Amino acid sequence: MDHRPITNWPVDRAEAEARLAETAKAVSLLNFIHDPELVAAVDTAYGVGAEYVYASAVVTRFPDIEEVERTVARARAPFPYIPGLLFFREGPAITEALERLKSTPDVIIVHGHGVAHPRRCGMASQIGVLFDVPSIGCCRRILAGRHRPVGDSKGSAEPIMLGGQEVGWAYRSKDHVKPIFISPGHKCDLATARDIVVRNLRGFRLPEPLRLAHLFANKHKRNLENRRTDDVGSPHTS
Repeated sequence: MDHRPITNWPVDRAEAEARLAETAKAVSLLNFIHDPELVAAVDTAYGVGAEYVYASAVVTRFPDIEEVERTVARARAPFPYIPGLLFFREGPAITEALERLKSTPDVIIVHGHGVAHPRRCGMASQIGVLFDVPSIGCCRRILAGRHRPVGDSKGSAEPIMLGGQEVGWAYRSKDHVKPIFISPGHKCDLATARDIVVRNLRGFRLPEPLRLAHLFANKHKRNLENRRTDDVGSPHTS
């Protein structure tokens, strides 16, 4: 996948917030998702000491959720953990994983937030703008805004309100399980974001492509971290 060139990554909070403000201007909530055939998802895992970020991108055929391809990447975390600025910490690994995809998905589901974000530009929005692809945020925790109590049964939903506007959904994907939080990232509207996520659920809390990306990122982390541990413990290691 191609994306806009990145000259450098921010090194401090002020620079990251300035970059975020510029990206927010490019976010579109007009829907560009029509009869999607390929759905991608990206997620990350952290290594020991959170020094490295491991990312996985998986592409599935919609609506059967048949895996088409997957990629993985590892990158050093160049930025501290700051809520709302997570893309600048995980972005290098995520970007590399998406770059390695041979196919171009019709939409990317990101384990993060879209416009349900204090600056209306979460990780899903940033990735969508960067790759110029429709994107959706889907996360286990809310970052910004409020919603009324969600019913206990699967399919119950309440809008997330932020500054008097609807920015996403709190959605119960399984009976008596904590809701997930869905918001459009880029080139997607509220109704479509919810519809795509719901139609990709397969009995788990998270949509299946995102669950697969989560599993692959953690598997990649374990493989490389175990290899490093084995190398250190090997008698042949200098």
